[in-house]
Amino acid sequence: MPNTLTRLDERLEAAAGDSLSSLAANEARADTATARLIEAHRALVAAETRVSFLRVKLINIAAARRRVDDAVLDQLDAQLEALETAADQRDRLEEELLLLIQAREDEAERAAASAPARTVLVVQGAPRRR
Repeated sequence: MPNTLTRLDERLEAAAGDSLSSLAANEARADTATARLIEAHRALVAAETRVSFLRVKLINIAAARRRVDDAVLDQLDAQLEALETAADQRDRLEEELLLLIQAREDEAERAAASAPARTVLVVQGAPRRR
């Protein structure tokens, strides 16, 4: 699996407390919230892939060595519209994943705040326990 699939990968891994590879491998045993994170990430990766594909396709149409006529302009226009639609969808999916990540982070903050604080008292000169 590539190191980075989306720009939210590192934040997702931090919120989930596990790597993307491990999350995918253990998806069948994941709780509902984690399964939603995994599915939202998978949808975003597919959308990122589509945007990249359509961008390259647009570049190829624009770079073709041929006379620029109405047909070429129509192809460019159609491809640009498809790219815009794909980017909008990608942005919506990214926002959905971000909301799930934020909910997970907020949950972790609440859990940390409600956990009893441990105070460690170190007496000068006393031997440390290991």
